[in-house]
Amino acid sequence: MLGAIVVGLVAGALGHLAVPARDAIPRWLAPVLGVTAALLATVVAVLSGVDVRGLGLPGFIAQAGCASLTVILAATGAGRRSGG
Repeated sequence: MLGAIVVGLVAGALGHLAVPARDAIPRWLAPVLGVTAALLATVVAVLSGVDVRGLGLPGFIAQAGCASLTVILAATGAGRRSGG
């Protein structure tokens, strides 16, 4: 779980920087979305029967991908609605 939080914070911050409409969402929201998405990816893995203690690189990639994608989609969607 701690790994998901760290991955979510880093991926959220990087995802926020990657979006052209990065002012569409507040700075604090990107890491929060990243952590939430990474934790959700971990919960889905546990519910699917995957042992997350030894998840390794595939788990890291799944968490980072979910976190980054969530932040990018949120910032892009908010940017379109706000006219940015």
